[in-house]
Amino acid sequence: MLVGIFFAILAIGCIRGLTRDVGISGFIVAIGFLQDPARKLIAGEPVYMTIMVGCLVACIALRRFFVSQDSLMEPFSKWSSQIMSPLSIYLSIIVIQGGHSLLRYGSPILTGLGAIFYIAPLVAIVVGYSQFYRFELVRSFLMVFCVFAVIVAISVLMSFSGVRSELFGEVGSGLVIYDQGTILKAYSGLMRSSEIASWHMGSCICFLIILVADRGSLSSLILVSLTVILLMSSIILTGRRKMILQIFIFAALYFPILRYYQGRLSTRFISASVISLAVLFAGYWLLPNFEGTQYDLYVARSISVFDDAGERFASLGIGSISWAYRLYGIFGGGLGIAAQGAQHFVGADISLSGAGEGGIGKLVSELGLISLIFVLWLGVAIARHLHRCLQLVATALPSKLTFSVGTLAFLLANVPTFIVASQVYGDVFVLLVLGMLTGALFALPRQVTLRLSMLNTGN
Repeated sequence: MLVGIFFAILAIGCIRGLTRDVGISGFIVAIGFLQDPARKLIAGEPVYMTIMVGCLVACIALRRFFVSQDSLMEPFSKWSSQIMSPLSIYLSIIVIQGGHSLLRYGSPILTGLGAIFYIAPLVAIVVGYSQFYRFELVRSFLMVFCVFAVIVAISVLMSFSGVRSELFGEVGSGLVIYDQGTILKAYSGLMRSSEIASWHMGSCICFLIILVADRGSLSSLILVSLTVILLMSSIILTGRRKMILQIFIFAALYFPILRYYQGRLSTRFISASVISLAVLFAGYWLLPNFEGTQYDLYVARSISVFDDAGERFASLGIGSISWAYRLYGIFGGGLGIAAQGAQHFVGADISLSGAGEGGIGKLVSELGLISLIFVLWLGVAIARHLHRCLQLVATALPSKLTFSVGTLAFLLANVPTFIVASQVYGDVFVLLVLGMLTGALFALPRQVTLRLSMLNTGN
């Protein structure tokens, strides 16, 4: 029955995406979360289920293309003239390395997997730009995401407590963690892997902090604090430590960036800081502690992430560059070669070691060492554009700055995680969420213009 409901929602979403310009972001979240449990109920657990959410986003992008081809590039060209040059070179590199991969390995599937990683975020930026033309729509998107993520957290706790269901458990053989002198099971709940479940729940904590900082009240603070405790407890049970570190990186970035754009120690900054930090520390310090139990071993493993962060960044982050260079040289090995499961398409002799796990190593392996220059150029151009967008919000609509800066801080917090562990970013839904929120920031000039127009007309 769940599978039928899933495909019905997907069909409705695709039809709406092809016929309507807005109001589809909720369908994207629903499909993104439901595709994993639906996959578990289908014989053979087909891998194509992981890209079902991409079909919906593709329908939205197709409508944009047929209505106005120029609208596809509007997010990159309308408000900034500095992005198109590095973007054009970046796309050219993708095409060249796609051809390289196809000719070298003869596997369209491998090339397609690699292309999705680089193209999906760009398509999502276009979709996010078109969908989030008002601030309130972004807020609704985050709230819907949080509802589903909390359900995932509950399913992780149920699985740990002994509840058995065909909807629980990882797809395939699952992950076994050897740590704390014993063997720990990685719980994933409704999601297909503990890695995916952990990212969704960690992102939910960041979103809750953004939401409560933007419109905090005593009742919402209490509710959000309890929810964060639930989410943190579930993240610990996934065994994926880096998400805890990512949450703290987010909090460390959020308030200094907010202070920078506000330009003064405002009452709003102080209240947002106090409320959000209260939520974060409530989730960390009030976690249940069952000393001497298996859960206590998961807690000990999670806390160790802070001690191991420097070593992992050096070995899997910066160190992955030299590994990738030694394997594929200055020009790289082509799209998809560093994707998870690449050996199934090009032979089991591929061994990327840490190059495949580190994000920078992935880029060097697939696009070549020289491509880092153009990726960095594109990143700087986007950063400068977003900086100007936030300056506009700070000047024209300072009341929306807390929310907008929170979105930026969340995106930035994903960068260190990508550098040391890029596997989760091979998931289409994860890429689409990040891309759509980036598109929401690209749409800030549009949102500000619309809001000022509404204020001037008294609406």
